[in-house]
Amino acid sequence: MGINYSTSNNLDGEVTPVSLDPAQATAIIIERARQLVNKSIKQRGHDEPPFLPEEFAHLQGIKKIEKADLQEADAVLFRFPDGYVIKVNKNHNLARQNFSCAHEIGHTLFSELNLEHYIKNIEYRTFNPPHHAELRAKARERLCDVAATELLMPELIFRKYLSGFGISVHSIERLANIFRVSIRATAWRIAEVSEEPCIALLWKPWLRNRSKGLRLALCVGPGRQTSVKSHYTPLHTYVRPPSTLHEAYKNDRPVKSFKLFKLDNAVKRCPMESKGFGHGETRYVISLAFPGR
Repeated sequence: MGINYSTSNNLDGEVTPVSLDPAQATAIIIERARQLVNKSIKQRGHDEPPFLPEEFAHLQGIKKIEKADLQEADAVLFRFPDGYVIKVNKNHNLARQNFSCAHEIGHTLFSELNLEHYIKNIEYRTFNPPHHAELRAKARERLCDVAATELLMPELIFRKYLSGFGISVHSIERLANIFRVSIRATAWRIAEVSEEPCIALLWKPWLRNRSKGLRLALCVGPGRQTSVKSHYTPLHTYVRPPSTLHEAYKNDRPVKSFKLFKLDNAVKRCPMESKGFGHGETRYVISLAFPGR
C-alpha cells in the first residue's frame, strides 16, 4: 500500500514528496547508502574493498565506535546532542562487528530519511497490537540491514569482483575475506546482485530429529526480492542422509547436485553447488543454485 510521504533523498537535505511502498523505501535507503559510499571513495581516492564502518562513521556525525561487552546484543547506537556513539560487541568476530556497526549506521540513514514515519504507516493484516509493533520493528531492522549490505558490499564493486572470480561456492570465502564480511552475508549478496540468476540457501542440522537431517533455514534470490511471488523455494526443505548435502556438511570440499525448486505452480530442476562452513555445533552448509542453467 503506497502512502503520501515526504523524505530527504539527497546529500543537500532537500525534501521531496513521494509515494512509498516497501520496494520504494528499500530503493531510497539503498540510494542514500550509495551516496555515502561515493563520498567515502572520493575522500580515499580509490574504490578498492574493504569498506569499513569507520570510514562512514565521521561522515554521519558518529563521534566514535567503541568495543564493549554487550552480552547478547550485537551493537547499540547512542544519540547525543553533538553526535552519535556506536558500541559494538567485542566478543563477536570482526566480520560480525563490521556488519553490526554498518547496521547502526543504517539507523542514522533511516532517521535522516524520516523513514520511521513510513514504518508507522504500514498497514498489517492483524488485530494484535503487539504483533503490529513487532512487524514494524522487523521492517525497520530489515531496511537497516539493506543499508549495511550496500555500505560494506557496494553493488557495482561487489559485482565486478564476483565477475572476476566467477559465480560459484568457490568464490564465497574469497569475497568474504576481501570485503571483510561473513560467509552468509557474502552468499546472500551473490544471490542479490549476480547477473546470472542465482539462489543462495542455508542448511542447518535439525538437532531435534533423530535422522540427523539438514533443514533449510533461509533461501534468498534470485535477485533482490521485494515480493515472494517471484521467489524460488526448494520443493523439499528437509534432507535426510545420505545425500550430497551431507557430503558437503561432513567435508570441506564443494559438491555438485541437482534440486527441485518451485515457482508458483511450476517445478524446475536446477543445478546446485554446496559447501560446508564453520565447525562443531556451528557447522552449516551454503548452497548456490542456478535456475537459468
